[in-house]
Amino acid sequence: MARSKRSKACDISDKVRKEVRQRDKDACIFCGRYGSQIAHFIGRSQGGLGIPQNLVLACVSCHYAMDQTDKREEYKNKARKYLKSKYSGWKEEELYYRKWGI
Repeated sequence: MARSKRSKACDISDKVRKEVRQRDKDACIFCGRYGSQIAHFIGRSQGGLGIPQNLVLACVSCHYAMDQTDKREEYKNKARKYLKSKYSGWKEEELYYRKWGI
């Protein structure tokens, strides 16, 4: 079965994974734990792109907190600030898949 353009756009390539791991020094941006996993800032389910500007490293605990707990906004704000510090002109609205013009 062929995958959709949206699914492909939200996937994270090996090249992007390597870039994010290098940028974040292979550690959770929240607590510093090494060997962390890549997390979407804008989730795949909302059409978040698989690009470095939408990704951070987060340990399992912090990733869960960012996605599933009442501290979600606190973690999202920290991630937002972090990504803004890494990319000049970073804009949250540019992190979503757009059917036309991606």
